[in-house]
Amino acid sequence: MRESERTPLQVHRCRFVDYVPSAINALSFISKDVKRPLLACARANGDIEIWNPITWHIERTIPGITGAGSIESIAWIPVIDKPEDDDDDDDDDDDDEEEDEKKPLTSKSKRQQQQQSKILHTPRLFTAGLDGFITEWDLVTLAPISRVESGGGAIWSMSVAPSGTEIAIGCEDGCVRIFEVAPGGASDCVVYKAACDRQDGRILSVAYHPFKPIVSAGSSDSCIRSYSTENFRLLNRLTVDTGKRKEETLVWTLTYLSNGTLVSGDSIGAVSFFDDESHTLIKSIKSHYADVLCLAGGSNGDVVYSSGVDRRVIQYRLVDNTLQNQATYMTAMQKTQTRRQFQQTWVLSGDRRFHSHDVRALALCETKPIDSLVSGGMDTTFVVSRTVSLFPDSKQERQSPFPQRALVSLAAEGRLLLARFDDHVKVWALGQSAGDVEDFGGVDAVGERVPIARKERLLAELKIKCVTNLVSSAISPDGSFIAVSDLFCTRLFSVSVEPARVVRQKRFPSPSIIPGSTTIVFTPDSKRLILAGTDSIIRVVDISNPDFETVAEFTEHRGTTRTMEGIEVNGVAVSRKQQFTGTELVSSLAVSTDCQWLATGDMANRINVYNLDGLKHHATIPQLTSQHTSLTFSFNSSNLIATLDSNEVFIYDAEHARLSEWSRHNSHALPSHFLQRTDTIMGAGSCESAPQKVVVWGANYLVSIDTSKSILHKQSSNKRKLGAKKANPTDKKSSVPNGHSKPTNNNNNTHHSSEEDDSSMNATTKYENKGAFSIQFKYGPTMFFGFLAGGTEAVVVERPVLSVMDALPTGFYRKTFSA
Repeated sequence: MRESERTPLQVHRCRFVDYVPSAINALSFISKDVKRPLLACARANGDIEIWNPITWHIERTIPGITGAGSIESIAWIPVIDKPEDDDDDDDDDDDDEEEDEKKPLTSKSKRQQQQQSKILHTPRLFTAGLDGFITEWDLVTLAPISRVESGGGAIWSMSVAPSGTEIAIGCEDGCVRIFEVAPGGASDCVVYKAACDRQDGRILSVAYHPFKPIVSAGSSDSCIRSYSTENFRLLNRLTVDTGKRKEETLVWTLTYLSNGTLVSGDSIGAVSFFDDESHTLIKSIKSHYADVLCLAGGSNGDVVYSSGVDRRVIQYRLVDNTLQNQATYMTAMQKTQTRRQFQQTWVLSGDRRFHSHDVRALALCETKPIDSLVSGGMDTTFVVSRTVSLFPDSKQERQSPFPQRALVSLAAEGRLLLARFDDHVKVWALGQSAGDVEDFGGVDAVGERVPIARKERLLAELKIKCVTNLVSSAISPDGSFIAVSDLFCTRLFSVSVEPARVVRQKRFPSPSIIPGSTTIVFTPDSKRLILAGTDSIIRVVDISNPDFETVAEFTEHRGTTRTMEGIEVNGVAVSRKQQFTGTELVSSLAVSTDCQWLATGDMANRINVYNLDGLKHHATIPQLTSQHTSLTFSFNSSNLIATLDSNEVFIYDAEHARLSEWSRHNSHALPSHFLQRTDTIMGAGSCESAPQKVVVWGANYLVSIDTSKSILHKQSSNKRKLGAKKANPTDKKSSVPNGHSKPTNNNNNTHHSSEEDDSSMNATTKYENKGAFSIQFKYGPTMFFGFLAGGTEAVVVERPVLSVMDALPTGFYRKTFSA
């Protein structure tokens, strides 16, 4: 980029936002019998994050209930509607088995058709914690569907039966309780069924047998007990080692493998394997230096992972063991009884240390394309180990602990910064430099620190009385209003800088009129407040009027059918009808700088554009195959910037309901090294001083895209080919899901050749145009990026990892001595 084209900015690097992420308590995958895989992450503050494990994008965050305590267990239950003739097929199972022997191929084909005819729905999510309640959550409204009390105090562990019709919980009073789960539906609930025999000491872990009516429970008295789920009586008791100090051993975690082997992890650092038939110990491996807190087993029953307080993630494998010497002295009956137990043995096959503090949760998904082991704990972040079959040499990726939807809002004109925490918000007045950019040398002073005339200062800290953790917040561009919301109530406050004062507007509509809001945004003129309610209704509130009148409500995200005509996709005009059914969570709001256009997007990837002048629906953007992560309007234009979890960027002309000229030619040409990044785009924006430039940002990078230039520059010249070569297959265009042709970026090749005559020909060279795309990693981890009014100042909110680590408790330390 030429020096004359550079736009120097004064960047406020704000590190005073003292946000500390919450620890991870539980992780749970679901990849079978669902439309798409999901990962649930439960944190110590009660929040539940729902991740897309393919793109590693947080789709939604369920706020924790205030005062409910931490969540200790989380589980999914798939919801399947079987064909009507399934009942008839079940009645004829015996006949089918006889037919299987005669016509195995026909039977197999029939079962495949039945599998394909299943109707899959959104799975049900259940949690249990120290508050003593089993809670089922609605993934659209984010509210609890039902809450059932355990009847035995705090719940330390929860397990779902393989059939998905029962839940077992381990309670504080030493009793395992069974609850029946009715089929999917908001009207159904969890019903108490029975309680197993009581024991001394609390139940710390429970696990269902994969194919027998048995549930096992680990307790605080060095024992593992197995109960029948038919008569709820004690079947057998296993005892674990008590260690050298002869104290009671805590059995923190249990899991069953697919072959029925029971695996336990306890407080002396031992991982024990028990035989299913003889109820005896197969092997105990004391592999950890402290408590084992979590286990994860492979689907084939030949691999187990463990972790805990000592931060190590360890893999165990089942390997062949001939035991020729032992077999020599065995009788025939003894060999038969011990064949299954001693033909193979468990060994420690690898370990890695990814975390700085206790690891409290492990989740394993061997389904392609995920094929990952996820670990998380007290250090607030989780690590993804891809291609688990290669563990411990598999590739690791550390996900950012900060929410992907920004917790920070900026008042561009009022120069105020708002940060949201679990139960309060803070407002800062930004600092001021001693002069303008030109006063410090302009472009020549890029990267230099500038003198500060006034430092930032904390204006107010506002404690909110809320039912759940805060869900959304926003500050008006002029800094005169603040809006915050939990899951059930939206509140509006007026802000005064001199003197510093925050006052609640009591005339703002009550929750019966305006419920909680999942997303909030003010119009640039600070006269209207746009709210995306938990009921998926978009409300436009006039805040310039002291009566706070709701001037419009839009219900498109509750499920509508629209015909879209005259829309251009990749330069081709199309006319098609898209039917959207069902209500979905509204995740994105954006208003144009002239206050004329409003864009809204939900988790079904429905993006609507509204005209705020006429308060009516204007257009629906063609649905994208990748989930959008943010919506932003370019400065002083109707161009809508949509970023996707695939790291693609599209720009739509909202007024004419079509792709912009730049996007038609360049959205498919972004560099491959950027598209392949695992940290998704968190936001985008543009400024007044350079409206043609778009800045997109993630947790660890900032990208500048100049929309006045093409990403790939083409140059034609007449050259004589001296040696013909075959075309490189990587130069060919490959189809991508969104319908665009996406060339593979190869900067080392400057010419495309083909087998033709050695004659003069027109050779086309493609290379990345300088200044059209640039990426930098100077800032981070980034929580927010935005521009102040005028476009000569930018704000970057950073939260260094070491600052977060300083706020955490001390991790495990093992004293060692050198030789």
